[in-house]
Amino acid sequence: MSKKQSAKQQKPSWWRRAIVLSFKLALIGLIVLVGYVIYLDATLTDRFSSNRYQAPALIYGRSLVVEPQAPLTKTTLINELKQLNYAAVQRVDDTGQYRVTQFGVEFYRRPFDFATGPQMAQRVQVNFAGDQVQSVQSLPDGRALNRIQLEPPYLGRLSGGSQEDRLLIGLERVPSLLIETLILVEDRDFYHHAGVSVTAIARAALANLSAMRTVQGGSTLTQQLIKNLYLTRDRSLWRKANEALMALVIDYRFSKNEILETYLNEVYFGQDRGSAIHGVGLASRLYFGKQVEELEPAEIALLVGIVKGPSYYDPRRYPERAQQRRDLILQLMLAQNLISQKQYVAAVEAPVMGSTSGRLVSDNMPHFMELVKFELGQMRLPENWQQDGLRVFTYFDPAMQRAAESALTNELPKISKDTELQAAVVVANHQQAGVTAVIGDRNPRQVGFNRAVAAMRPVGSLIKPLIYAEAFEANNDYELGSLVVDEPLTVEQPGQAAWQPQNFDKKYNGPMLAYDALAQSRNVPAVRLGLHVGIDRLAAVLQQSGVDTPIPEVPAVTLGAVALSPVNITEIYSMLAQQGTYRPLRSIRAVTNHQGLTLYQREFKSDVGVFSKGAAYLVNFGLRGVINEGTGSRLADRFGVNKLAGKSGTTNDYRDSWFVAYDNQHVFTVWLGRDDNQPVQLTGSSGALRVVEQVLQRTPIAPLQLIEPVGIEAAGFHPNKGVRIPVDCRNSRLLPAREKKLPENLGCSGDIEEKSWWQRLF
Repeated sequence: MSKKQSAKQQKPSWWRRAIVLSFKLALIGLIVLVGYVIYLDATLTDRFSSNRYQAPALIYGRSLVVEPQAPLTKTTLINELKQLNYAAVQRVDDTGQYRVTQFGVEFYRRPFDFATGPQMAQRVQVNFAGDQVQSVQSLPDGRALNRIQLEPPYLGRLSGGSQEDRLLIGLERVPSLLIETLILVEDRDFYHHAGVSVTAIARAALANLSAMRTVQGGSTLTQQLIKNLYLTRDRSLWRKANEALMALVIDYRFSKNEILETYLNEVYFGQDRGSAIHGVGLASRLYFGKQVEELEPAEIALLVGIVKGPSYYDPRRYPERAQQRRDLILQLMLAQNLISQKQYVAAVEAPVMGSTSGRLVSDNMPHFMELVKFELGQMRLPENWQQDGLRVFTYFDPAMQRAAESALTNELPKISKDTELQAAVVVANHQQAGVTAVIGDRNPRQVGFNRAVAAMRPVGSLIKPLIYAEAFEANNDYELGSLVVDEPLTVEQPGQAAWQPQNFDKKYNGPMLAYDALAQSRNVPAVRLGLHVGIDRLAAVLQQSGVDTPIPEVPAVTLGAVALSPVNITEIYSMLAQQGTYRPLRSIRAVTNHQGLTLYQREFKSDVGVFSKGAAYLVNFGLRGVINEGTGSRLADRFGVNKLAGKSGTTNDYRDSWFVAYDNQHVFTVWLGRDDNQPVQLTGSSGALRVVEQVLQRTPIAPLQLIEPVGIEAAGFHPNKGVRIPVDCRNSRLLPAREKKLPENLGCSGDIEEKSWWQRLF
């Protein structure tokens, strides 16, 4: 054999070199692939375990509590049920339904995870007697209930930057029909593949090939989830391969139920006011106004249909297209025996969305939400709260907010034609120390400067009750029946011109009872009394009542020369309504995560006793007189005597118009004025009072109950001398006062009458 032939035989052929090279490249590729899979396993497992998605803070209003003797009308309850998307029916068989009966309303309360814990569904009958609840009965047994609590209305969301909305729910809350339908339509082999379905890919390839276009996808639920959580919308082969590898890792590391629960909370369902709606929990509320547990077959079919193309099958924009998709899925459900023929017929005949608005929130409440956001920022919440989300339970009362908005928008144009006239309204439940309604602009939807919180304006005569209360507190001998002097007064001020306060009418009544001076809002007696009490004490009372801004310690502060916000004023009058006990007003009562774990529960540990119950009772009696016979008598004429207490406030040159009224449950504060501080030519009674009147007209009044505390009794006073006289004297002014033993021979003139020798003998 020649050397040439030997070399030729020993030299490897090109195909052998190709095989070796391919093997080496494959080995390198396998090593890279294994390394990449190990990397994916490490990173994905951690991310999927602890940071699957961001959940917002969902804000809820107050839960309407219905209990016997509560001031609640049938109309108010029905409106509440409508707002919560309860359906009016002839026969109440399921949750989320109600019907009007002869004596009241029957409804089936939905199950809900309240701040205090979950409550099961419950069917009840509420009977009414006039403007209050007569009884609450459980059905069908007719057992009397002490109370029933409706689920709270959803108000909106707050997030840390993400524009995604979702309500996290556990798999146990999702109807089995929804799960079965989703798997039927999107991934029939979900429980049998390892994250990637070869049969689904082959089936999709054949369908697309026969149609000569993309008509079907081969992605599993796990692959869809991976794409939504971690990948872009790019349709490259690399992205698809990456998706498959990641799906295999996730399927290996996590159970099918964990993957399915995550998918149900992540899947995209469309937009609402610029926010992306993710998850079946929030989607069921968006499209049907229901909790996911309440969904009917037609609604389940529509949700599953929307998954394929949330924009294309949006039932709000394309109802016919969405209905076709829904009906197709209903046919599949019937064919697979997921629903009966009867259910199928009823579902096909059902409207696509019913009577819901297709919005999570019908109207935004920017001024109240600003309060909520501020308070959340002050709380110590977990740094990673967005992983589990928040549910924020507030004191917000939608019925009260609607009443305030309607009153303001209807009455303000009647009060003044000045388009620059601005307004703020604050309503608080003084029993709970919670803000229930807020308006910070003449346009309740206007985002921006919130005058309810940020408008610091002189308060005028609103400060007078604090002067009288402090006088009652500091001097046991000072009473509502004591004399005050309404005569010209000059107050010397070092380094300044002397101050001469005047009454509103520029007149003087001379000596008069303190009760009359307070009811008629006389300025000069209040200044005299305030100077006697002490400006420093008045400043201290304001600080004890929640004012944390500088207070000018000048004589003019006795006539309200101190700038406070409507929220500040509401806190002060809530203190008076609560018998002299101050509790700061808050908008938030509790915070939980989406699973119901309590993160914050409001507790009242910082109550401040500003006045004794005796002093507070006396000033409350005087403020009830303001309504009965004083500057607020318009309200007594409209709603009756002894139901309300309140006070008007007017500042120099008619720049500010204030009025505060309160009943046994709520404090109503209204301010009117201009941002440029120009005169508005309105007094408290001619401006703000009229708005308060319209708010009260639109909401049930809980009549004020003034219960005399220990040590207070009905006493008689001489109308001209301001001294105690027997209560049975014809000229006696009956007013509450501290208990005091009167001399036996005290006459109706207020003087000690000497007994004749005959009277002394017998």
